[in-house]
Amino acid sequence: MLRIVVIIPSFYPAVVYGGTIVSSYNTAKAIAALGHEVSVLTTNTNMYSRLDVPCNQWQYMDGFRVKYYNETVIDKLSLPLLFSMWREIRKADVVHIQAIFNTPTPVALFYSWLFNKSVVLSPRGVMGEWILNQGNKGKRLWLKWLIRPFVKNITWHATSGMEMQEILQHFPQAKVKVIANGVDVEHFLGNKWLSKKDYLFKYTHQDFPEKTKVITSMGRIHAKKGFNYLIEAVTALDESIVLLIAGQDEGEQSVLEEMVSQKEVAHRVFFVGEIPSVLKKEFLIHSDVFALTSHNENFGNVYAEALACGLPIVASQFTPWQEVERYTCGKWVPLDIPVIITALTECLQMDARVSHQARQFINRYSWQTIGKSFVSLFEELKK
Repeated sequence: MLRIVVIIPSFYPAVVYGGTIVSSYNTAKAIAALGHEVSVLTTNTNMYSRLDVPCNQWQYMDGFRVKYYNETVIDKLSLPLLFSMWREIRKADVVHIQAIFNTPTPVALFYSWLFNKSVVLSPRGVMGEWILNQGNKGKRLWLKWLIRPFVKNITWHATSGMEMQEILQHFPQAKVKVIANGVDVEHFLGNKWLSKKDYLFKYTHQDFPEKTKVITSMGRIHAKKGFNYLIEAVTALDESIVLLIAGQDEGEQSVLEEMVSQKEVAHRVFFVGEIPSVLKKEFLIHSDVFALTSHNENFGNVYAEALACGLPIVASQFTPWQEVERYTCGKWVPLDIPVIITALTECLQMDARVSHQARQFINRYSWQTIGKSFVSLFEELKK
């Protein structure tokens, strides 16, 4: 049995941070199910608030344990975590640190070096050039002064070949292991249970004909997600095609709503807010195509979830989903409006066989498979 300590700045149920929270939770669950001891050290941050969870005591969930520490400064710093994590790191076989630009990371790297512990570091999608170019040079300085000194002690975890290349661009001698995120394939299986008319009324509060075609998109309403490309593309599509965009606003929605107004497509482009986990399957499975033209995704859980629902997807070439074209269950496109228009049109015209092809493709990403891959990596590194 391995003792694995996970150091992560935010954890379930802080799903406001998106797919990385779901991935970290399911990874811990899958590894614990294989008979290993998983201990998660995290904080009670929930972006702009604090989770309503007990702090400074172990809690058990789905075979592993979690200890939340209070955030001294919300979403910035937890002094109790920084001063306490060394105890668990000292007892660990492997330390799995998740996130880069967060205060627990360099401190956990130092403790791991001090106690001669093997480290797996998961950047969780923040090493891409688009992200590093946002704001000032602080992130590059962080990599240089707070991460580089520990590189020899790190095995990097990338969720895709694309993310591996992003890591190697900054640390050419890095040891990198590619293990994808997973998806609960069984959960997303099923058939539609709502009529198109009822489905659209539920999410838009407007009446649409049954023959209406629906493109769904989902993610934080942030410039990174490239929703503007989708809106621009939809304006050129037939009037019978509706776009539903789901996600929590992170400052970009007013800009996009102004764009929708200027393009005069407010009658068929809708912002439906954040979709609770229990409704995600319903939201996806009743649509015809899933599209997300993001500037950068190291994996993108929602693409996998859409494929598990049997949908064709349209993904940008800044995501690792090029294989959907080989499996004929989607398009992998540049951020070019005419190309996106063509891709959406072709996906909307795909026949019923696409559901089988999409689900066949995504079966490789089951959580059991992902858990076994992590255990194999940890066993190789155990000192």
